[in-house]
Amino acid sequence: GFAPIAAKKNLFNYVVYFSCSFGIEFDPVAQKPKRVSLQFLSKRLKTIGRDFIIMSFLISILNEYGYEYFDTRLPADSLEHSLADLFAWQHLLNNFFVAVLLSFSLSQSSIGVSLIYNLLYRYETYEIVLNPMFKSTSPSEFWGRRWNTLVHAGLKNGVYKPARTYTSSKTAAVLAAFAVSGIIHEFVNYVMFATNNNRGSGTYVFSWKQMAFFGWNGVLIAIEHCVGHWTVFRRMGRTLPRIAITALVLCAALPLAHLFTGDWIRHGYFDAVYLAEPILVCRNIDAVG
Repeated sequence: GFAPIAAKKNLFNYVVYFSCSFGIEFDPVAQKPKRVSLQFLSKRLKTIGRDFIIMSFLISILNEYGYEYFDTRLPADSLEHSLADLFAWQHLLNNFFVAVLLSFSLSQSSIGVSLIYNLLYRYETYEIVLNPMFKSTSPSEFWGRRWNTLVHAGLKNGVYKPARTYTSSKTAAVLAAFAVSGIIHEFVNYVMFATNNNRGSGTYVFSWKQMAFFGWNGVLIAIEHCVGHWTVFRRMGRTLPRIAITALVLCAALPLAHLFTGDWIRHGYFDAVYLAEPILVCRNIDAVG
């Protein structure tokens, strides 16, 4: 009932759409899957090349500091942060760096795998991560059009649209979608980390961190829906530089971002990514000599 219109046009479109894990692009006029072109492949290769360069530089530095570049009172996976801890600049920057790392990691890996589909199917797939950490101008743009658009499409078609149909409330549908997203991420964390003991990280403890993080972001979008049309916010959108607006958007979520990424740090997700990246190694020549 809630698949894209083009996917439901005929059996071929339906099978192609649901057999591809990375979202087939459809021509909006012809309602057919878009054929891969050399220009499309060239653009994707440039993007994945950019991601490799950024990932190599960033992960080479952060790995040396356990992915917490600045010293803070509590580790990233803690649930004992005070209000002062949450808004400490060291905590915010640590969360920002790890979120950027995760963003480009998802971009790199998703484009790499989707290229296999592009070559096998010979159809275009849509890009899943669209530089959300530096180009988002609202919470809804961040989660709806830039961060993991594949998951967004699934939640939109599978949760948001049915919930809005049955409740006739946009706010209720948004909160339902983020609640389901939290549950999915709790499950993903459990699958990835329940049997992992990387660097003596200990047993993974189910603690509803993902529900708290995604629940808060659902609230942010609900607030945006309620007050985003106010004159003060429209004026800010017209007068402030884009990067300033992006910074304000990120600051609304960064205090709690450790709830999302803290367990990924502690249980070795980024250590595994580190093994797959070209690493920059700086040596002290005098010390070596």
